[in-house]
Amino acid sequence: MTATILSVLLHTWGAIVAARQNFGYRLPAISGGYPVRPAQRVKRAQTAGWLLSIVGVLGIGGAVWDTAPWWGLATAAVLFLLVNVVPSLAVTALHNRRELARG
Repeated sequence: MTATILSVLLHTWGAIVAARQNFGYRLPAISGGYPVRPAQRVKRAQTAGWLLSIVGVLGIGGAVWDTAPWWGLATAAVLFLLVNVVPSLAVTALHNRRELARG
């Protein structure tokens, strides 16, 4: 569980730093390149976040797997998506909303 929480924090921090570096530009919502290339520390944070999410999700899914294998697989898949996608998507949506309001 700790690895999953750290993963969310790293993904959020990386997205915030990338959004600050791209001040004045709209960011791609799902895929695509940033107008200003993210710093190396952002890439490291995102990579660490992905690795920690794998460890955390496998740990949580493994605990559920012992009692209900299909629920364990479904829990791991949903949790993996939530941990890796939602933080970056939320920061990007807030950033783009501010940029749209700014004009």
